[in-house]
Amino acid sequence: MTKPSLDQEKIICTCSGTSETKINQLIAKGFDDLDKIASATGASTGCGACDIIILDLLKKDAS
Repeated sequence: MTKPSLDQEKIICTCSGTSETKINQLIAKGFDDLDKIASATGASTGCGACDIIILDLLKKDAS
C-alpha cells in the first residue's frame, strides 16, 4: 500500500476531477464567475457540492 503524496493536488470537484490548481489558473486568466469556470472544466455541473468552494476561491481572488 502506498501513502498519498503530500504534494497531490486538492480536488475541488470530484464529479469532474477539477483541481484547486486548475481553478486558480483559470481565475488568474480572467475567469471571474462560476459559469465560466463550469464551462471550462465541467466543475459545478454535476452534484453542485463544489459551488461554494469555487465561489470562495473567486472571492479570495477579488479581495
